[in-house]
Amino acid sequence: MLATNKDRRPTTTTPEAPRLGSFAGVVQHPILESLACMTCPARKSDICGGMDDVEIRELAASSHRVLLKVGDTLVWDGDGAQYSYVITRGALRASKSSDDGRRQILDFLFSGQFVGIPSDAAYHFDVEALTDAEVCRFEKRKLEQLMAKYPSVEKGYRTGLARQLEDAYEHAYALGRRTAMERVAAFLLDLRASSCAKTATGVLKLPMTRGDIADFLGLTLETVSRAFSRLKSLGVIRLPSAQEVEIRDDERLKALAGSTGL
Repeated sequence: MLATNKDRRPTTTTPEAPRLGSFAGVVQHPILESLACMTCPARKSDICGGMDDVEIRELAASSHRVLLKVGDTLVWDGDGAQYSYVITRGALRASKSSDDGRRQILDFLFSGQFVGIPSDAAYHFDVEALTDAEVCRFEKRKLEQLMAKYPSVEKGYRTGLARQLEDAYEHAYALGRRTAMERVAAFLLDLRASSCAKTATGVLKLPMTRGDIADFLGLTLETVSRAFSRLKSLGVIRLPSAQEVEIRDDERLKALAGSTGL
């Protein structure tokens, strides 16, 4: 389940895509980029949501869009932390692996969420695309300049980091104190509240496997599968396919979760 091919790097919109971190010769028209920002699914995200049109245009001029295919790795554990990324389309997963192959998924990332600048010079996790995806990339120095110039950017960045910290605390509590059923039920509620892809009728289209869910919730694959089957037998969810979940009894699912989310 671990990514091993370190040549699977994301591409830009240029015909010959350089490796992550170089992007030599990437030139993007500022007007087109600002228009893309105006219609971006992440326009109301923590970083961008409080900005006016003038600020968005400068933000666009300081960013690059990076396209990823399924399985591409955006960030490697130990890589130099040159950039921050806002997810604008698709789904990614952040994970940490031990030398002997054990993996813990730290988070699933959807449109509007971001990979922030770490406290030191390196990333401490991997970030991999679960679907075809697009991210907006900001060079560390330029982002820091924008935060100094525009209080709305700095406030949005702080809000996003605070939200990530709160989610991490809540998840740590879930791993230590919640039952397997409570974890799975809360996970589905969180997915529904997120930017996870959904059909027109609200059916969740899961970008992750049951194994991914197990590695996120600190459970075995068999335990996660049993929890899904139990929820189905209770009439709480319907499973149109292996990658689709329809929540049919919202109140029962909340009761099984013990709260409204992880």
